[in-house]
Amino acid sequence: MARVTLQEYCAEARSLIDERAYDQAIAICRHILKRYPKHIRTYQVLGEACLEKGQFSEATDVFTRVLNQADPENFVAYAGLGVIKEEQGQFEEAIWFMERAFEL
Repeated sequence: MARVTLQEYCAEARSLIDERAYDQAIAICRHILKRYPKHIRTYQVLGEACLEKGQFSEATDVFTRVLNQADPENFVAYAGLGVIKEEQGQFEEAIWFMERAFEL
């Protein structure tokens, strides 16, 4: 059985997002998080996959969790929340999140 590192497995999920295989990326992230529930990079990739799939509620939850509980300076989480707010027509909030991302 071949061994895959956590970073490689997470990178695979990220590459699946680029291939628009969002369900597979989400499944990999959830699998990783069962074993490593504090792996921040996996939460970030999960948020990206949910965002790209249009699951804004779940992406918001994931990105907010990253910022509030793990990495208050996570560029991807701020940018992701900015995109979500823009999609929802909440432009002032979108600008606020994008400004935070730009500052980082």
